[in-house]
Amino acid sequence: METQLSFSPSTVGKVTRIQVVDALRGFALLGILLVHVSVWFDGGPLPGSVYQINAQGVVNNIVQTIVGIFFSGKFYTFFSFLFGLSFALMMTRSSESDGTFLRRFAWRLVVLGAIGFGHHLHWRGDILSIYAMLGFPLLLFRNVPQRWVLTVAVLLILNVPAQIRTIYNENVAAPATKAQTDQRQKEFDKTVEANYRVIKQGSYPEVVGVNLREFETKMNFQFDSGRIYITLGFFLLGLYAGRRRLFQHLSDNRTFFRNVTRSTGFGVLGIIVLFVIAISIYGNNSQPPKLVGYLFNFLFGLGEGSLTVFYIAGLTLLFQKVAWQRVVSPLALIGKMALTNYVLQSVIGTLIFYGYGFGLIGEIPSAVAITLTIPIFLAQVLFSRWWLSRFQYGPLEWAWRSLTYLKAQPMQVRQLQETS
Repeated sequence: METQLSFSPSTVGKVTRIQVVDALRGFALLGILLVHVSVWFDGGPLPGSVYQINAQGVVNNIVQTIVGIFFSGKFYTFFSFLFGLSFALMMTRSSESDGTFLRRFAWRLVVLGAIGFGHHLHWRGDILSIYAMLGFPLLLFRNVPQRWVLTVAVLLILNVPAQIRTIYNENVAAPATKAQTDQRQKEFDKTVEANYRVIKQGSYPEVVGVNLREFETKMNFQFDSGRIYITLGFFLLGLYAGRRRLFQHLSDNRTFFRNVTRSTGFGVLGIIVLFVIAISIYGNNSQPPKLVGYLFNFLFGLGEGSLTVFYIAGLTLLFQKVAWQRVVSPLALIGKMALTNYVLQSVIGTLIFYGYGFGLIGEIPSAVAITLTIPIFLAQVLFSRWWLSRFQYGPLEWAWRSLTYLKAQPMQVRQLQETS
């Protein structure tokens, strides 16, 4: 077998590198699960009344604040970085010709898109369909000089395209009238309320129907919020890291990861201080000067991106320490089956919160809902341990790989050893 999930301080080479990356995937899945559970696996906006009912109480407000600052919006970017890194690892290890690799990876993206769309029909918060789309522009950067890959990555992570559009709309484009704005808001609220009723009370086919209709809405949100640019930016940052072989030679790059952890950590603290100062100056004024608003939109994007990089670099350092190996091993188990476990989280979450399951959406506060993260994740660790003791790939990983090569891949561990 190519990898073993045991790890010791003397382990060197490919085994160590793969396990650290798998452990990062596992941690990303933990963060994703926590965020999704905190909003009852809705995958879209909820009626204001639901947020108000479940925002009562000091503990609930504290939990939502912590999740909002340290988790929300940080782990889809974390996972995006790892997607770009995986692409770089596949590219650098491939012995195929450039044309053959491109065709195979493009087909791999098509298969991922089909899996992602099927997942979206079940749960509209799916990110796999977005990854499949963005994988094609990622291919265009495979031979671009590193400095340009990093430059474009940073600009996208800072959400520059969306920032430019905002400035244009507010200063150049003809503004919508109050009547138009009110009408759009009324239609939006009506749609959100209708979708919530289906999720809360509807059957599984009805939920699938809503999710199908909402795919266009999801794509509009991706562009309006700029998330699609940020995701591609982290793809490129992962590509940059992979081409620099930062994770292929971890022991040689500890100083680099240490410096990145320190600089991003201090940067995040500095941005938080600036926001606190701004709040103390403007108080509850929701409309500070435009220039100040643009500046803090930029700083917000910088802070979000910096915190993601802080997590990646800091955890990479920690995961190399002997004392952390009891944490690394179960995370690596989850991470090796990242696709299966990501989809499985949605299956479990929707059964708990949706009407065709236990219907707990909006019934329990976020502070209570978030405690479900622990048993769900532990169950996934046990399932992954059991599965990988018998099989080489997770079930969806096997399907993805087999469809990519248009040939059933060896599945059982014993079968793989006999054919290798």
